[in-house]
Amino acid sequence: MPGNDLITLARAREAILKADESSLAAVAPFACRARQRPWEGTAVRKPWEYQVTVVIPHLETPETLPVLLELLALQTVRPYVLLIDTGSSPAVVRTLEALRRPDVEIHYVRAHAYAHSSAPVTTAMDLAFALCRTRYLLCSHSDVFPRRRDLVEWLLGLCDAGQPVVGYEMSPRPDTNGWRNVVSHTCTMLHMPTMRRIGATWSFERYWESGEARPQQVGYPDTEQPFDRCIRRAGVFPYLIGHDQNYARYTDENIDHIRSLSGLNLYDADGEMHRNCRTNLIQAVREAKVRIMAWRKEAGRG
Repeated sequence: MPGNDLITLARAREAILKADESSLAAVAPFACRARQRPWEGTAVRKPWEYQVTVVIPHLETPETLPVLLELLALQTVRPYVLLIDTGSSPAVVRTLEALRRPDVEIHYVRAHAYAHSSAPVTTAMDLAFALCRTRYLLCSHSDVFPRRRDLVEWLLGLCDAGQPVVGYEMSPRPDTNGWRNVVSHTCTMLHMPTMRRIGATWSFERYWESGEARPQQVGYPDTEQPFDRCIRRAGVFPYLIGHDQNYARYTDENIDHIRSLSGLNLYDADGEMHRNCRTNLIQAVREAKVRIMAWRKEAGRG
């Protein structure tokens, strides 16, 4: 990304944080509340008092987060956010800490090694399952920008105990049909009482030990397969609302997905696909900022 755009995004992040006066004001009285029930933390509004939690696994894409967090904060149903970093550099970690606020938790998973290339994400997802204190969990990416202000509310209306998994189909994989009808974590709402009841997990170790797939280090099976096996074994089948794709910007009425940003940062940093992805990101952020302005007016925050 050109330097000027990075500077603009950094300044926008600071402006967003400074403008969120209600959240900042809520921090002041925390200390005097913490002693009575220290295990409940210091937040005035507790995590379990929200309708829904959003989990965002993250790696080295801090430029997307200020805009994404603002889009989520302006939703008609405002979610609690779990931002789970899977090994970003110290400089990025310092940037992430500036985004912490009463309704945004930031956690760090810094394992020394993994047996599969997607295991950092599955580990983050299992951590989110453990940390989710609401009845619903929206699984998303750090490069997925909501395009409708009622996205969270709309997904909540589709998801319940009778249909506990609602989301996008995972992107195609070569030489297999195993990705078909498998829900991704692009933009997926889960009914967590059901997930807890059936013991759903994203763990590759559990997946390998089940005997349903041979251990591999990279590629397919990918992030979604262990979770898919868990829910299907329990007789739970996803309601698919769209189809994901690889290495391309995907836009519909619900989301703008700058597909594969984190992966391309890792595996194609000097390649053409990565350059195209960064170009798409600049455009997506510009469009998201226009939505933020409009949504602020709708929310009376003009």
